[in-house]
Amino acid sequence: MGVTSRKAIIIFIIAFITAVLMLLGAWRINTTSLLNKNNFNPTTQAPIMNSFSSEVSDIYYVITDSGHEGIIFSNKVDGYSVLLPDTMKVTETEFADYRMVLEDNLKRIEIYRQPISEEDLSADTYISYSNGFLKNTEDHKLEFQEYMEVNGYKVVFTQWSRDKVLNIENDKNHYACIDIITKDNVYTFLIKSQIRLEDSLNCAKLIESFNTFAPSVIPASIKFFQTETETWDAETAAFYDRYFKEGQLIWGIFNNTAPKEMNELKKIETAIDYKFKFLLIYKHVLDVFPAGYVRNDLERAYLDGRTVELTLQTPTQNEGESNMVYDILDGKYDHFLYSFAEETAQFEHPVLFRLCNEMNGEWCSYSGYHTSRDPEIFKELYRYVYKIFNDVNADNVIWVWNPNELSFPDFKWNNELMYYPGDEYVDVIGLTGYNTGTYYEGEKWRTFSEIYDPLYKKFDRISEKPLMITEFASSSVGGNKKEWVNDMFLNIGKYPLIKVAIWWHGCDWDSEGNIARPYFINESPDLLDVFKVHLNRSVFSRSLTEPQ
Repeated sequence: MGVTSRKAIIIFIIAFITAVLMLLGAWRINTTSLLNKNNFNPTTQAPIMNSFSSEVSDIYYVITDSGHEGIIFSNKVDGYSVLLPDTMKVTETEFADYRMVLEDNLKRIEIYRQPISEEDLSADTYISYSNGFLKNTEDHKLEFQEYMEVNGYKVVFTQWSRDKVLNIENDKNHYACIDIITKDNVYTFLIKSQIRLEDSLNCAKLIESFNTFAPSVIPASIKFFQTETETWDAETAAFYDRYFKEGQLIWGIFNNTAPKEMNELKKIETAIDYKFKFLLIYKHVLDVFPAGYVRNDLERAYLDGRTVELTLQTPTQNEGESNMVYDILDGKYDHFLYSFAEETAQFEHPVLFRLCNEMNGEWCSYSGYHTSRDPEIFKELYRYVYKIFNDVNADNVIWVWNPNELSFPDFKWNNELMYYPGDEYVDVIGLTGYNTGTYYEGEKWRTFSEIYDPLYKKFDRISEKPLMITEFASSSVGGNKKEWVNDMFLNIGKYPLIKVAIWWHGCDWDSEGNIARPYFINESPDLLDVFKVHLNRSVFSRSLTEPQ
């Protein structure tokens, strides 16, 4: 063998050994530097890859395999990365502007980025307000809470549990919430598990690995699609087509004595020469179902030529009481709910059914504010009641999903979209927005357009489903109610998807029994005249003499 050949062999061997050493070094870096922030490239918003890493990429996120320690999940919408168990898979990006969701067989992680500021919302207020449900010690057991500082971030770790409920499949009743505070945001990791969390997730590694970077993606708008309900009877299908597809705007009213006692409503209708087609009534879940509880009101309204918007709610939760929502999902109110559904079905005429409206408001016991900071509980409740109606073949029911105009608290985890049960469970989107007046400190007088322009624009953009105003009104405290109503009539026509509008004729009371928000339609003769003039225009006309 010549000298040249021997040199070539030696060079080859040296190159081979060098390559092996480099690969071993790369492997060592990959398995020992998982939490090193230098392993992240802020210009590409994705972890730096090496020859032994694998990557799953989506328009909204990147998942990088980090060896035996787990995966690095990088959210390009909200600008963060975090180490998670390698069993976690992304299961929801539909609401990427609000949250990302990852799951495995035992647990679920919902991740939110909540903007904060010194002027509008502090981190302390956000966290303490969000954890208000822990005051209910009948249902929620606080197991651990700690305030700490990790890698320069203030962190609040809260762990709690509740009893499992019978009718949530694979109920994840063990919770931990990690709130990581930065200058402008709180990053919330809500973790739910079927078993105690120390057995299913290493929260310390999640916190230690957390890193932020500049967001690089603006998510596309979500979309609620129209789904045709094939199980309706012929009368209900025709009713839906007439009032929610083809027809002009039709009006309804809430009057707290109707339909049991109709004298006040008839007097109002005579004064304005208009008969309201829709009548809003409220019912509550009770311990015992009284025979005729639903049927009697539905039949009274029908015989008077009206269709009912039937609202079912759980009662207000008093201090020291357990939340009825959990009991319903545990099957304890099945007799009431089946009886309620059966009487509705036996009525055999169309009913607009509104279950647990304004669920994004803290005043409702079925809000996530009261149920473990977890709007998924409401969705389980809604679907459970929906199933009961299906079980009794209630083919005359049109389902109305109805959040409040504003969320209280106005946090991303409590946004109304977090409560949407799914396209197949909703026939009509209900809108609710009031001009509450200025009785209470901090309230602002708002015109009809100030309330409904943004509300209509939002749902016109994201939903194919028809819209209705399930209830609305203006107070007379703080402004000119007559002008407000006149302006409302002049502007409501610019919302063609709104097919039904229902005026809430009543009032809200303050804690001392004084009227705080008078929403009465008959507050003055001049106000009645405004309703009379506009309701009897050809575009709205349905006078007392017109066949119903």
